[in-house]
Amino acid sequence: VYLGDLQEAMADYNQAIRLDPNSALAYNNRGNARVYLGDLQEAMADYTQAIRLDPNFALAYNNRGLARKNLGNLQEAMADYTQAIRLDPNFAGAYYNRGLVYKQQGKKPRAIADFRRAADLYKQQGNTGKWYRRALDHIEELE
Repeated sequence: VYLGDLQEAMADYNQAIRLDPNSALAYNNRGNARVYLGDLQEAMADYTQAIRLDPNFALAYNNRGLARKNLGNLQEAMADYTQAIRLDPNFAGAYYNRGLVYKQQGKKPRAIADFRRAADLYKQQGNTGKWYRRALDHIEELE
């Protein structure tokens, strides 16, 4: 992704939000652009607004968890991943991300369980590419 493309994306998301200030998706997507621009605090604010607008938006919880993890807020990231899983029990990425936090915390059995669940879901969903293989690699490394 090029910086110019990100700046254009930000302008587009800002316009989308002006046109529909209740668009959780626009806030979520602007948050994603902010992450790529390195502005994690503002990204978290956008994800939080997306969640306020749509409390059942599992992807926004997952994305806010990623921002929080990257800022070193592991407990808050864990809470967001767990909420994303509650809202969407088939959200492979949220299990994978929570597994990373468990691994970082040294909670091997929990990490393995989440990576296994993520791998199973990725496979069931026909996604046997990079993330499926990474989940399997984490399991192998931890066992």
